[in-house]
Amino acid sequence: MNKFDLVISGGTVVTHTQIAGVDLGIRDGKIAAWGEDLDGTEKIDATDLLVIPGGVDPHVHLQMPTATTITSDDWQSGSRAALCGGTTTVIDFVEPASGETLQQALDKRNNEAAGNSWVDYALHMTIAADDADTLNQIPAMLDQGVTSFKSYTTYEGMKLGYRQIKSVMERVAAAGGVLMVHAEDDRIVKNALEKLILNNQITPQWFPYSRPEAAEIEAVQKCLEMAKETGVNLYLVHLSTSESIQLVERAHLENTAVLAETCPQYLLLNLDGFQERGSLSAAGLICSPPIREAHQNQFIWEELASSHVQTIGSDHCAFRLVPQKSMGLQDFRKVPGGLPGIELRYSLLHTFGVQQGIISPSKWIELCSTRPARTFGLYPRKGSLAVGADADVILFDPRLKLTSSWEMLHENADYSPYEGLELQGYPVRVIKAGKTVVQNNKLNASQAGGKFLRCGLPQFVD
Repeated sequence: MNKFDLVISGGTVVTHTQIAGVDLGIRDGKIAAWGEDLDGTEKIDATDLLVIPGGVDPHVHLQMPTATTITSDDWQSGSRAALCGGTTTVIDFVEPASGETLQQALDKRNNEAAGNSWVDYALHMTIAADDADTLNQIPAMLDQGVTSFKSYTTYEGMKLGYRQIKSVMERVAAAGGVLMVHAEDDRIVKNALEKLILNNQITPQWFPYSRPEAAEIEAVQKCLEMAKETGVNLYLVHLSTSESIQLVERAHLENTAVLAETCPQYLLLNLDGFQERGSLSAAGLICSPPIREAHQNQFIWEELASSHVQTIGSDHCAFRLVPQKSMGLQDFRKVPGGLPGIELRYSLLHTFGVQQGIISPSKWIELCSTRPARTFGLYPRKGSLAVGADADVILFDPRLKLTSSWEMLHENADYSPYEGLELQGYPVRVIKAGKTVVQNNKLNASQAGGKFLRCGLPQFVD
C-alpha cells in the first residue's frame, strides 16, 4: 500500500495557505499523501511547474435559454473549455419555468448535464417568486444538495422587489443556505434606458450607459441592509464598482455575513474607445452589469489585493457574434447579454494579478478555487490538495507566454473579449480524479465524466 497510482514530483505545490516543494501521491482518484521520494505506478515530473488545485468557477451559464436564443456553449462545449483552462468544477443555475416545482426544475437541469459535462458540477436554484408555495420548497432543496439560491433585482420575468427579496432572505436564512443576488436597481436602470430611447441612443455603443454605476450601488446598499436584518448568508455576484465593494466590506466589518464576487471583465475591460467601436464589436462586449470606466479596473484590483473581494467567477454566458449578438446592431435591447470567459479565468488572474505583484500565488488559488468551494459547501473535497480531497490537480507553467485568441480556445464562440492579451502562465496538464484529461491544451479523454456534486452548508466565516 506504499505505492501510489500516481506521483507528481518536482513541482511547487501552491494552496491557499502555503507554497511547498513536495511530491503528491494519488490513489483511487484522491489525494493520498504529501511527502518526498514517493513511489508511484505512474510518475509525472512537474519540475518548474506549479501544482495547484483544480479551479472552482462559482458562476457559469451553460445551455441557458433566453427570450430569443440559447447560449452558444452547451454542457459539452462549455465544460470542455473549462477543463482545458484548469477549471474542474463549475456551479451553474437552475431556472424553473412557469408552473414547475423547484424539484422538477432541478431534475430537468440535472438530466441536461448528466453524461455531458466534462467537469464536476453543482447547481444554484433561481428564486423568481416569493409566493408561499415557492418559499416552502426551499428547505427540501438543501436535502437535494442545492444549498444556494439566486434572486434578481432587475430583468422582466425574473426580478423581485426589495420586499420580496427580503422574504426570500428570511426563508433561505432559516434553512441555513446562501442567497446570491444580481444587484442592479430596476428603477434606476429603467430611467437611464428611457433617456437613451428618447435621444435615439440605442445602438450597442450606448448600452453601458443604460445600466449606470448608481444602479448597482443602490441595490447593493439595500440588499446589505436586508441581509443584516435577516441574518442571511449573502453573496453578491459580479460586482463592477469599487463603491459597491466598499459597502460590502463595511457591512462585513459590522458582522453581516456577506461575500463579494467579481469577474475578469471588471478587472480587465473598460470603456476606453468604446464609442469608437463598430456596432458588432460593441455588441460583443454587452453584459450586465456593463463594463465600466477604466478607473474602476484599478480600484477593483486594489480591493482584490486588500481581500475585500472573496471570489472570482467568470459569469461565462457565451453567444456568437453572428448570428446571435448581431441581432441587435440597431437596438441593443435585442442583443443577448453575456461574455465568454470560462477558459481563461485562471490564466488571466495569474498574468495580471500574480505576475504584476498585486496578489500572491496563494491568494490567486483562494480566489479561483478554495474560497468558491468553501462558500458553496464543496470544501475540502474541492478547492484543496489536502489528503482526502478529489485529485483534481493542475500543472501550471508560470513562465509559458502566449497571446490570447479565440482560435486557441475551446469555447463555442467566434470571438474573445480578451483577444490579443499577452498571457504569462497557462495550464499544461489537467488531472481530474487522478487521470490526465488535458495535456498541452488538448483533450485527452474519451468521454465526459463530470458528476453532480451535492453541496453542503456554506462556510462563510474565515
